[in-house]
Amino acid sequence: MQPKLTHHHLTAEEVNDEHGQAILLTQQDGIEEPHSVLVHPWQLRAVCEEFGIVASDEQAAKTIRTLQRRMTSLLGRIEHLAGWMTNHSDQRHADLTYEITQLLALQDLASEWCGDFADNLRTEGGPTQEVAAGGAVQRALL
Repeated sequence: MQPKLTHHHLTAEEVNDEHGQAILLTQQDGIEEPHSVLVHPWQLRAVCEEFGIVASDEQAAKTIRTLQRRMTSLLGRIEHLAGWMTNHSDQRHADLTYEITQLLALQDLASEWCGDFADNLRTEGGPTQEVAAGGAVQRALL
């Protein structure tokens, strides 16, 4: 028995033709004859990936979710620091201990998160400007 899926007026059925395994899609449109198309499973998958119906790579989808979670966390910390500096910072006395501590913590987070893909950021001449600039920021703050 071949697998068969029916959803409203669409039927998808696994069949074997002269080229091997295929999927037969049949759509009933009113009282007219049904319309059918025979596609290879890889063609159907490619179409679904192209239109974002399914992810092309499970590991890529997991990485994207991880990066979104991390960036959201980073945004929260940056917003907190910006709010504190705007509303509570005493700029006249210029004691920036709290600000520097927070900025170094943000830098540590960003360095850790970017460490996973730092090798991909390198160019023929060494680290990219973003990677090289990170150390300069820390030295300037100290």
